[in-house]
Amino acid sequence: MAYEIHIRRTNDQPISLEEWVKAVDNSENVRLGDAVSIVVTNSTTSEQISNPQLQGVAELYDVGSQVWFPAFRWFEGRITTRASRDFDTFHSHQRSVMRALASQLGAQIVGDEGESYE
Repeated sequence: MAYEIHIRRTNDQPISLEEWVKAVDNSENVRLGDAVSIVVTNSTTSEQISNPQLQGVAELYDVGSQVWFPAFRWFEGRITTRASRDFDTFHSHQRSVMRALASQLGAQIVGDEGESYE
């Protein structure tokens, strides 16, 4: 499993989908994506298996390539993403957007191992 970064509250209070949608709507360089349904094909039986539509997926605008791409997932009261290559840099675009979102949500940015990011 890949290492992920999360926006979550330290008091274990979940972030509601409604709160997430509002924060995204009030932020620059991030927007809600379309509901996504992921389909996987079983290589042995060729059966196609799909999950229910995912809500709370948000896209991040890549300033360099001028393209929107799926970046954030809301699930079970927290937001999750894979860190960009430059995430360890304080001024990373992804990290800056996450700081703004976390601030609106009264939350923090934390890694899988519990480390905090500003």
